[in-house]
Amino acid sequence: MKTLRVLILFGTVLGCSTMFGQSQPFVFTLYGGLFFPSNVNFKSTYQSSSDLIWGGGVCLPMRPYLFTIVDMASFKTETIIPSTNDSSMNLSEQFLHVGVLHKRQIAGDLFVRLSAGVSYTSVKQTAASLDAPSQSKSAAKRLGYFGGVGIEQQLDAQGHVSLFTDVLYDYRRSKQKDPYGDFGGVRAVLGVHLILF
Repeated sequence: MKTLRVLILFGTVLGCSTMFGQSQPFVFTLYGGLFFPSNVNFKSTYQSSSDLIWGGGVCLPMRPYLFTIVDMASFKTETIIPSTNDSSMNLSEQFLHVGVLHKRQIAGDLFVRLSAGVSYTSVKQTAASLDAPSQSKSAAKRLGYFGGVGIEQQLDAQGHVSLFTDVLYDYRRSKQKDPYGDFGGVRAVLGVHLILF
């Protein structure tokens, strides 16, 4: 059912964007980098401030330099908790972003990027030990929001490939008792646009 909702949303965005930008390029996006979760217990539990995040999606034109963006990202980290039973903890988060990207040319093929929109985030925590089966807790699925800024540089004269870097903030709060708190955070990513005309 979740997959069906995502496909319907993607189809709606694709249809709307095609109406407004038939002569504009279609852009595939791939990126990776670091995610810094904003949950207050993250650093004390996982003994780190960040871990890897990766994702991909599409940018669909509405008019020159203004795009609808749809992307999905995945973050997962784990730690071993020293104890008599050597327990482990892991946290995974999946992000679906739907929003807008505005690019403004600042010099030649160099652009500044501004993006914002809504996010749909799923959160799952799992604990396991040698003498107990793993136990998972999932936060209620909720909408959040995101916003960010970045720089983009075209790499070829035809404009088919560009490299970008973004810093984005995701906000997603869980109000249930366990897990509780903010499961958004800041991501710093490096990515590539593959532009099809």
